[in-house]
Amino acid sequence: MIPRFGKIYLRIFGSVLVPVFLFMFQPQAISGEAVPEIAITFQIKNAQDNQAVFARYGLNSTPLFQNIFKAKVSVDTYQSLQADPLIVYAQPDRPMHAAAIVTPSDPFFTTDPTAEDKQWYLPKTHVPEAWGYTKGSSTVAVAVIDTGIHAGHIELNDGRVGEGYNAIKKEAIAPNFNSDDNGHGTAVAGVLGAIQNNGKGIAGINWYVRLMPIKALAADGTGDTSAVALGIVWAADHGANIINLSLGGPGFGPDMTLSNAITYAYNKGVLLVAAAGNDLADHGLNLDSNPIYPVCADNGQNMILGVAATDINDQKASFSNFGSLCIDIAAPGKRIVTTAYLPSDPSNNILIYGSGSSLATPIVSGIAALIKASNNNLSNVEIRNLIMKTADNIDFVNQTSCLGGSCNGFLGKGRINALTALAPQPMANGSLVRQSQTGNIYFIVNNTRRQVSDTVFKLRGFDPTVVVDEVNNQLNNLPIDRPLLPLDGTLIKSPDDAQVYLIDSELKRPLTYLVFISRALSFANIKILPRNEIESYPTGEWAEPLDGTMVLLTGDPTVYVMDKRVVRPVTFYVFKQRNLSFTKVIRVTPDEFSHIPKPTDAYWLSPVDGTLIKSAQDSGIYVIENGTRRLLSYQVFVARNYKFSQAKTLPQAEVDVIAPGFPLLTP
Repeated sequence: MIPRFGKIYLRIFGSVLVPVFLFMFQPQAISGEAVPEIAITFQIKNAQDNQAVFARYGLNSTPLFQNIFKAKVSVDTYQSLQADPLIVYAQPDRPMHAAAIVTPSDPFFTTDPTAEDKQWYLPKTHVPEAWGYTKGSSTVAVAVIDTGIHAGHIELNDGRVGEGYNAIKKEAIAPNFNSDDNGHGTAVAGVLGAIQNNGKGIAGINWYVRLMPIKALAADGTGDTSAVALGIVWAADHGANIINLSLGGPGFGPDMTLSNAITYAYNKGVLLVAAAGNDLADHGLNLDSNPIYPVCADNGQNMILGVAATDINDQKASFSNFGSLCIDIAAPGKRIVTTAYLPSDPSNNILIYGSGSSLATPIVSGIAALIKASNNNLSNVEIRNLIMKTADNIDFVNQTSCLGGSCNGFLGKGRINALTALAPQPMANGSLVRQSQTGNIYFIVNNTRRQVSDTVFKLRGFDPTVVVDEVNNQLNNLPIDRPLLPLDGTLIKSPDDAQVYLIDSELKRPLTYLVFISRALSFANIKILPRNEIESYPTGEWAEPLDGTMVLLTGDPTVYVMDKRVVRPVTFYVFKQRNLSFTKVIRVTPDEFSHIPKPTDAYWLSPVDGTLIKSAQDSGIYVIENGTRRLLSYQVFVARNYKFSQAKTLPQAEVDVIAPGFPLLTP
């Protein structure tokens, strides 16, 4: 059975709109002297560097938060700030504008949610604001499993009614064919996608959409579950993204054929939206104890998005069924103006006021179609969850609406809200966001986005379930930074190149064989990456051996030791004093040696800290501290209880190659 509509209807008459375009030209003076400035925001790494940065660039900055500042600077200064190591980031201070509310010219359209004689349900569900993000897409197909669609209606006759299927006769319905002999399906189609901004009648929720008529109900509004099931499968097989089921009732009980069809469509990624039904017009049924189908045919996985009807005050419509098990969302369903076809008075320009969960359901299906249009990568489950998560809670106005008691939990998550479902969600640092146009995944950090390749995604062990989809191309608002690299310490190479790299400090650093073995690295841990991906990573200096590594250059008797990430020569005395062993010295070629970082000074590796030394040509005694030799005064020598016998006498040349430090003159 289908809900009945009140037979209040109007005819649509054409009207002519004359567009008026206003142009305004204001000549501007051109000056060759003024230096253009841009508004920017920037963040300084450490607060102690703030004054130095301000002084360096002559900034007149306004503090914002978290050591972030706002300023107007020249292009040159902006570029310098971007390259300054003291700066986390510098970016333009982009202008923001309030989202415009789209107002089509259709006479029954309104932005007033209290205008009951017009399309109050659009502003009530915030559809006009949501149009600022998307108006739909003709690539999104909504199947209307119903009595058919009168494609010749002047609000539906622009080609948006596509190919369909007559599940009763088991034959195709041609595009733009009048398949409705009852009017119910045409009313549903008008809510979903009546032609907007044409100066006639109403505005559908979707400006652009493909309506798929599936006739499963006869002229009297009744049908068999087998026809509904066949229609569901046909729609799923022919590209439907959403199936609208504004039907049901006690006559539709649990049915394996219907259940199998629902499971089939659900597993193919189709979102199924079904009406709660209006079985007792004065108060509705509790579906928990009196389930009807298909709205309660969830098959244990919430395969159906169940829709209850509300009125202009967000209260449950008196006729609407309700329940905690079958209902997921509520939507306006009382006094809904929409398109119609009346077999008793056939015409292409009829509107009606109708009530019922049958008309609440296409509001939900229509908003789901907008969401799908904004991000085609969203699955049926993701769209369902998004609609439920972003609904407005209406429990507080429904404390006596369900058989005289509270409706808490019986109207799903609340009344649907198109704006909150479509508005971009904030992207937190560390989040992974999938771009709708390309499918690329980006890592968000410091208000920038860094692309994550499939390889890096796996190497970093990211969880696919935490990736979120962008909304309305919001990633385009963030500047793109360098690609995200594998974690520090990862070994990588391409399949056609023997060079191995170490990821270190967001750079790929080439490795020599010396470094590879000195760091006890393993060939088994090398990850093979595509050459083009490796080439996209920024390259750093050659990785150095670990501190303590000893090398001997071919043709040179001098032993060198890595100390504090640079290589220094070592005297025989220091070699023995530090208990170094010739068995651990690694012979290297001049080429390998050229890739080992050298100190900026000419000093050699010092004795260990605390060693007392003196020159054979000088009576002064030094103590080694922090790798430097510090001359001791007699007072300090005595105060520290040093003994002359502790001082090691070295040739002057060996003393001279130890870095000098400040003398120790006072205890």
